[in-house]
Amino acid sequence: MVNILKGSDNVNKILVFILMVFTVLIILGCSINASSETLTDENTTQDVTVIENLGSEMITHHHMSDNMDRGNHDYFDKTLTIETNNSVADISRGDVVFFDNEGGEKDISRVVALPGEKIKITNGQIYINGQMLDTFYGKAHRLGLDEKGYFEMMDNEGNDYDKKGMMEVFETSMREVKLSDDEYYLIGDDWFRGKMLVLKEEKLIGKVVGYAK
Repeated sequence: MVNILKGSDNVNKILVFILMVFTVLIILGCSINASSETLTDENTTQDVTVIENLGSEMITHHHMSDNMDRGNHDYFDKTLTIETNNSVADISRGDVVFFDNEGGEKDISRVVALPGEKIKITNGQIYINGQMLDTFYGKAHRLGLDEKGYFEMMDNEGNDYDKKGMMEVFETSMREVKLSDDEYYLIGDDWFRGKMLVLKEEKLIGKVVGYAK
């Protein structure tokens, strides 16, 4: 009888151990799966550097649009420093680039998708190759605020605004687009004031590296 009880205890211990291992594997599996479904940008920050000295391959441009405004008049009415010796390999996701727009004017915007990638937007959230883009420029913003923050600010300040129109901005959706090997997808940081566009490499002039001192 004692041996039977001991055997039963051993079986229970084995079952508990197996259950613990199984639980750990499930947790790890979920973690790995969640990681694979999210694309992060750990290099790009919201800060804009001040460039004191211009290099030989740098130019300046005075930007007069508020398409990149994140609540501090970012880039607006500022003289920008542009690095012009960029190859395709020098352009990364998150870079602010200087280019010729469709109207033949000089413009700036942020790179959100790279050549050969697939991009779609669902309810204001950007997805790259099916992965959610998890970064400060990865979803719809107005004046640097997300949907909740923006509506709270406007309502608390008693501002008169087109709430329905802004709701449409924050709920922007776009069917998946496959970029060719010479195309980038750009979106201005302020989704209300900026544009979304496919940019051909030949229209790219350079990369904005900061404000000119």
